[in-house]
Amino acid sequence: MQRMKPTVLALALLGTSILAPSANAADGSASMRVGDMQYGNGLDPSGWAPLLWPADRNGFSWLHAGMLRTPSGMLYPYPPARDDAADADSGAWHHWGVLQLGYLGVSGDKHAEFFRQYTDWRSGLVLGLLALNVEQASSGKYLELRASHLSPDDQYLRVRAGRAGHYKVEAFYRDMPHTVATNAYPLWQGVGSTALTLPTDLTPGGSSAADVAATAAAAPRRDIKLVRTRSGIGIEAGLSRHWIGYANVTNEDRKGTRLWGGPMFFNYPFPANGGALETVRPIDFRTTDINLGLRNVGKTWRFNAVYTGSFFRNHKNHLDFQSPFALWNVVGTPPVGNIYQGQFSLEPNNDYHNLRLELSRSLQHNGELSLAAAWGTMRQNDALLAPVTCTGQGGIFIAPPADFTFNCADWNAPAALSRRSAEARIDTGLLNAKLSFRPSSRFGWHANLRWYREDNRTNYLAFNPLTGQYGYISENGAQGSVVPGETGIFDPTNPLYRSYVAQVKNVPFAYDDTLFELGADWRVSDNNSLNLTYSFDHNQPKHRERKRVDEQRLKLAWVNRAIGKATLRTSIERAHRSGDTYNYDPYEEFMSIALPGFVPAANGIAAFTTDAMRKYDLSDRDETKYRAILIYPVGDSATVSATAHGIHDDYRTDIGRQNTRNDGLTVQWDWQPAPETNLGAWLGLEKSRLGIANVGDVEALVGNDPAQQDPSLGGPLYPLANQWWEHLADRDRNLGFTWNHDFGGGVRANIGYTWTFTTSQVGYRYASTTAIAGTQRQFAAQVGNGFPDNHYRVNTLDFGLDIPLSPRIGMHWFGRLQAGDFFDWHYLGLDDTPVIDHRIYTDRGPNGSWNASVVGVLFNVKL
Repeated sequence: MQRMKPTVLALALLGTSILAPSANAADGSASMRVGDMQYGNGLDPSGWAPLLWPADRNGFSWLHAGMLRTPSGMLYPYPPARDDAADADSGAWHHWGVLQLGYLGVSGDKHAEFFRQYTDWRSGLVLGLLALNVEQASSGKYLELRASHLSPDDQYLRVRAGRAGHYKVEAFYRDMPHTVATNAYPLWQGVGSTALTLPTDLTPGGSSAADVAATAAAAPRRDIKLVRTRSGIGIEAGLSRHWIGYANVTNEDRKGTRLWGGPMFFNYPFPANGGALETVRPIDFRTTDINLGLRNVGKTWRFNAVYTGSFFRNHKNHLDFQSPFALWNVVGTPPVGNIYQGQFSLEPNNDYHNLRLELSRSLQHNGELSLAAAWGTMRQNDALLAPVTCTGQGGIFIAPPADFTFNCADWNAPAALSRRSAEARIDTGLLNAKLSFRPSSRFGWHANLRWYREDNRTNYLAFNPLTGQYGYISENGAQGSVVPGETGIFDPTNPLYRSYVAQVKNVPFAYDDTLFELGADWRVSDNNSLNLTYSFDHNQPKHRERKRVDEQRLKLAWVNRAIGKATLRTSIERAHRSGDTYNYDPYEEFMSIALPGFVPAANGIAAFTTDAMRKYDLSDRDETKYRAILIYPVGDSATVSATAHGIHDDYRTDIGRQNTRNDGLTVQWDWQPAPETNLGAWLGLEKSRLGIANVGDVEALVGNDPAQQDPSLGGPLYPLANQWWEHLADRDRNLGFTWNHDFGGGVRANIGYTWTFTTSQVGYRYASTTAIAGTQRQFAAQVGNGFPDNHYRVNTLDFGLDIPLSPRIGMHWFGRLQAGDFFDWHYLGLDDTPVIDHRIYTDRGPNGSWNASVVGVLFNVKL
């Protein structure tokens, strides 16, 4: 009952709301919009189904019999019947509405993840819909109410009130569930809190893999789930004839749990060492968005000023966890202390402010000049967490002088930080000017110039004043805390650490971007028009592999209405991206290499990647985009439409992303011969492909041979024999149909069916078996050339039946039947146990197959 308090509060406020008019069953909106664009749930995705049965044979015009079409050829639907009695006395208040109450029963595999992923299906009483409209035609005042309640985690309420042309007030409250997993077996205690502790039958830092597996096998099944709760209020009002002001506040709370990757180190190549711990992290966020606006609409000048603020608060900013396994070094040397307690830092609190000013003026020759300027800032100043949470002694001791130990007390307190808070800040700036003219009805052109800057002012140096060392202990609570060369420490006074390459500063990524666009529209004939647009994008990244990236783009669009009654819209774009010289390693100034006292190792510094690598957002690229939309009217009451689209990217590089391909086709048929009947069917096909290439290094050279400094592809460190290629291919197919029919006398039926089938393939090839990592080479035959294909298939049948019981009361039957199957090779082997060696998994994956249904009966009462 506590979750319904906002609903009760809003209903109480209705008595004091100012009433205003609205069109029957219309979802009016204006520039001020609070909350979500769509209100609905699994019971009624549209949020309007009981109100939108078409009934008015006049369509949208008493001057034209039958249906009307949009300029492109799509049919307007028949509108709901209008209650003309409301116009009899324009000074009176009129109302209409519906109350829908009933019972839902859920059966079958009701815990299947995909069945209840975004809908909190459960058996019991439900409020399907409460809708109420009150209006007074003479004054223009109106009030609208919409509400639905499937469960405490799945409900919404929206209230609107105002006076047409004067003001509008809107408030809403909504819960949206998201089930992440229904087949999870976390072995930790304290799931959902900031402290994950082991059960009493396990010893932190001293449990065997067999003991952990036995405990995991006895763990109860849990749902991993979060709920988004959104609420808001806003107002828009005319301040004078030409000035309008608006303000709104929206708040979103997200509470629940998510699967968390956890620490992982060395366990895959070296079993019984390190570990991989999939844990559960808490979600307890709040985001508050504020929008304030003022605009003026005059005959010549138009002005708009907007302030946007967003404030994120995380009520749980860290996660402590206990590991059941002892940390161990791969060379066989144990750590001097038992480090089993780890910690993750979660998302920090942050604020965002943006102020935007827009000014436009009408010019001669149907012209317009538009100017815009904006300034924004993003800031984060949370208290920083200490690098480690261990106590006692950490690290390992091999033999003098190879003492790789550290005192936890020197690293587990804020005194180990160079400063106590983040002091992170990014500022943004925007200037935009657009000029457009349409000197004739057949020709128009526009030019646009935009400049945008993102300036990162964050500057942090990781320095421990207690030890005089730079960097930080990596992998808090995992094996990176003890392995020499992996701890992340640089110490110019210690021979063991003065040659370590570690990151000691943040990289303040930033960029300037200038975009110029020139376009023209030309109506060649009454049935043909062309649009040509050229743009040049000049990007200047900061602290990236390139200092300049340029992209030129040309787009041609054609609209044709000469193919019978059909409308054909097509467009094609070609883009080419290039830039200056590519520097594969621009980050030296943020590493220990740049600090005084750094001493290169005897064999030099290993090249961390090959110089042939190109990051996909900075590499040269050729792109082709196309789209074609055909709308063909069939008779007076049917339409066939088809859409084809695609994006092809080619990256001209040997190492990195090679290419992407995305192509899709949708065909749809709509038929509404009369208000009583409408049918629709569709078929959709989409496929995508991603190709990447990389090269493995010769690990035996790292640290042992001067050849480790050579970054060239084909050199001793990155030989061509170690090169490999991977492709990811996805195919999506879906089809469905809908049928709605009014049998007369208020008896109505609707049926909808959808089928979705998705497959995903991961394949690869390699130049030789040396491209396979380490000890896995012995399994080359099993490695093969790909993984089993993943797939997701679901069939969903929805049906409804309305039967009137009296002029004011009716019965609505609702049903959903769903069957599906799912396979993902990532989950193979987890059915028997979620613990494999020192790897702990929490989620055993979605149901491999499921059959579930929801059936309900609801009563509609006209208000």
